[in-house]
Amino acid sequence: MNTRRKLFLGVGLMLMIALVSVGGVILAQSRGLIGSEERANQEYVWISQFSSLPLFVERVYPGLDAFARDFGVTVRKAGPTTVDLAAYIATVEQECAQKPAGVIVVGGWDQALTEPVNKCIEMQVPVIVTDGDLFEANRLSYVGTNWYNLGVRMAEFQLAEHARRGLATGKIALMYPVQSENMLRAAQGIKDTLAGTSIEVVGEEDNQSQADIAAQRTAALLAAIPDLTGLVGLDSEAGPGIVAALNEAGKAGQLVVSTNEAGREYLQNVKDGVLQMVTMEKYDVMNYMALFMLYSFHNNAISTAGIDPWANNWMPDTIDSGLLLVTAENVDQIMQSMLEAEQASGS
Repeated sequence: MNTRRKLFLGVGLMLMIALVSVGGVILAQSRGLIGSEERANQEYVWISQFSSLPLFVERVYPGLDAFARDFGVTVRKAGPTTVDLAAYIATVEQECAQKPAGVIVVGGWDQALTEPVNKCIEMQVPVIVTDGDLFEANRLSYVGTNWYNLGVRMAEFQLAEHARRGLATGKIALMYPVQSENMLRAAQGIKDTLAGTSIEVVGEEDNQSQADIAAQRTAALLAAIPDLTGLVGLDSEAGPGIVAALNEAGKAGQLVVSTNEAGREYLQNVKDGVLQMVTMEKYDVMNYMALFMLYSFHNNAISTAGIDPWANNWMPDTIDSGLLLVTAENVDQIMQSMLEAEQASGS
């Protein structure tokens, strides 16, 4: 997305907020006002498998709860607490059958979620996909991380850090759950960016979204490839496993390690030099914005030329919520901000 389009999108979303805050009187009639009794019984549902993942609890739930508080509605979390795709699909279908005001589906787990999302849309239940798109689904919008770009940023950091350390060549390995569509896209971004450079991807390991498996696979990589210079962990469970294996092997700080986030306390590894970079998804942005668009859609706050939004969807097709890159330069500030946010929320 080019800079001008991003600017226009940002201005457009701010205009939407202004419209809904005054009852959405332009182009469409809205039912009630924000926080009014007419809207108090509205329920929105966030759905994922592994719904109790610590990263979700720490980084996703607060944004969902904040929206519920700010707009005076209910935002409920649903889905199996383990990795169980069949149960996840069944939950999406069951929740949509209850006709909530809107649904968020975490799409990055598997493209098999396309069919249940399409069923929801057929029932005219508004659905936005987050944290990994479903590219063939009829969802109203995707709001979340551009996972290919996350891979690109990981690779760019590996190149820069290898050069900073004076390493003319490098061998790195990737750790991620290979069944997840978003992880595959991130891995492809890494490989495409490193193609033709001095750094070679010499291994890709499946950690099955489990930290203990990531630790086992990392230990095996360190033993099999003694001249390994870097490691990349793409899901929230890969990083802790990588860190555990490096500490066990006495190699903390010796390799260039970049991973995705795993909570505030995990960032201590950046301060300690075990990790050189952590990518943080902007969960607060993606989920609050997704809920705001669902809220606006359900309450008929805006439409194009007065046309029913179901006939002419006004939502942007895709919104990249962006990334925050945590390094030694900014880790103290970020950890302190996260701690203050936790204290303010009482968590």
